Amino acid sequence: AASSRPDTRASSGATLEAPGAAVPFVPGVSEEDASCPDAGAESRSGCDDPIADGTPFDLWELARSWTPGFCASGGKRTCAKKECAPDAMVPALTLHGLWPSFSAPVERAEKYGSEVKAPAPSTPRRASRASGVFWRQVSARSADSAVASSSCFWPQNCGMPAWMRAETEPSPWRYDASLLPAGEENRRLAPAWFADALGAHEWPKHGTCASWADSAGKVKGLDQEAYYRTTFDLARREGTPDALVDAAGGAVSLSDLQAMFGGARFVALGCTSACELVQVVTCYKQGSGAEGDPVGPRERAECPCTGVRDSHYDNSCAEKHACAEVKILSPEQAGCGGGPRPEKCAGSERCCPGVLGPACAEDADCVGESGCARCAHSGHCTAEPSLEE
Repeated sequence: AASSRPDTRASSGATLEAPGAAVPFVPGVSEEDASCPDAGAESRSGCDDPIADGTPFDLWELARSWTPGFCASGGKRTCAKKECAPDAMVPALTLHGLWPSFSAPVERAEKYGSEVKAPAPSTPRRASRASGVFWRQVSARSADSAVASSSCFWPQNCGMPAWMRAETEPSPWRYDASLLPAGEENRRLAPAWFADALGAHEWPKHGTCASWADSAGKVKGLDQEAYYRTTFDLARREGTPDALVDAAGGAVSLSDLQAMFGGARFVALGCTSACELVQVVTCYKQGSGAEGDPVGPRERAECPCTGVRDSHYDNSCAEKHACAEVKILSPEQAGCGGGPRPEKCAGSERCCPGVLGPACAEDADCVGESGCARCAHSGHCTAEPSLEE
């Protein structure tokens, strides 16, 4: 896939490595995040099957969870997951997923003879070749880009490409857990995939799009087995920075935490409203498929502002929660049987992490309740915003 991203490599051409990582990346012009003033403050979304006859993806996002923080983030709901059992929880970054993405958003367009224009608002977000609707890439992501609400920031739920349909014995298209990499090391690397069947969500939503390397579907992308192998190998090579492990049970400044992964431009950090680390996202260029540059995540890349660093989901440790310091919970602090969590919120707040808020039937029931953001599936108000990924 041809990349439309601007080249952010330093003029010296030097290649650096982030602490705890074996994947090379190149730094941007500054360690500051001044180029992304709305970091962690925007809501973004993907679209179904935008690659066919549209725009190939050119970026990968590796999402990993700080397990104690994730387990603490949803109280009883997340503590009930097998990966959060006191005897299973590890103070390490564990695999969430590897997500195809766009370095610049794409927008819907429609062909009317030789003319191309935006389709009617009623056009579904799943592109239809029969209707002439397709997705085209728009201006490069930047902090001051005017991004329409119909823009798409990552592909999801993709159809089977032509190269796979043409194979005599194609790889299974439906999720097949038997294709996951075997062994205890992989189970420790991705406990949610094995214990809580996270792969059954990740393959249909994100992995199917990894099978596409061009808009015609003729260039071979990653089949299901190759997608798992690539995902697990990348997560293993990146590892967990020693400084992050050493910080468990305490807190680090946001800038120091960003520096563990190469600086603010090269990472998105997800936090709870209590500034507890939940997720780390790093970005990689997509290989072109040419000789010597195979399809898949290649060198580390700057994470684009619009769609990644400005996302309230991916980068909520930044302006969304304004975390000057980020708490790195230990397993004992997660409240899943290994240590105490508060029985009630402090002061007048009705919602806070780890505590069930007031009973509710819909989001409107939580409006006006101090600290509450929405009505959760548990039937109680929660402090946490809805997560889309």
